[in-house]
Amino acid sequence: MFRDDSLDPSGINVDVADSRVILTGTVPSYSDKWEAQNDAYDVPGVRYVENRLRVVPIVTPSLSDADIRARVEKVLNWSSVIDASRINVSVDNGIVTLSGIVDSYWQKGKAWDLASNVIGVVDVINDLVVSPPESIADEVIRDEILSAFDRLWMDTSHVNVSVRDCIVTLSGTVDTYNDFRSVDHIARNTAGVCEVRNDIVIE
Repeated sequence: MFRDDSLDPSGINVDVADSRVILTGTVPSYSDKWEAQNDAYDVPGVRYVENRLRVVPIVTPSLSDADIRARVEKVLNWSSVIDASRINVSVDNGIVTLSGIVDSYWQKGKAWDLASNVIGVVDVINDLVVSPPESIADEVIRDEILSAFDRLWMDTSHVNVSVRDCIVTLSGTVDTYNDFRSVDHIARNTAGVCEVRNDIVIE
């Protein structure tokens, strides 16, 4: 993996078979687990990363589920882009479950991101339901995504986009993980989207 000074790799084991990377071992935070995955994908030639890392928080004194829940609720309430009053937080052995309603798919992702960075969290289950304040036709959502693709520097000619009942499905191929993330980001941030299913393959 590329050198990442924000991540301690001492507990991470890396196995490589062809273009497939398997990460095992432990990391001290849930955000580190996904940072390690992103670092692995940044290595040229990597097409798939299987993330088996376990989160073992190093917190003294240890945090109770009630402590973690209070911290997650606090960061959600501090956010200026999420209505935390419609989000429910529960914690069981460090596993956070988010439920309730948000207005957009990107807000669902933002809530996950905020919870993921709380100390003591070992996993986040995102059960938030996306309920856009106004309905946008599937054809309009698809056109908006394709228009945004046209503004990218990358070749998206092999990416297929379908939308049904506000659920976006991406398929086809891209050259790199950065390309994968770019098209995924566009779909997730398009108005009216309720869910994104990304089946794109990195070639």
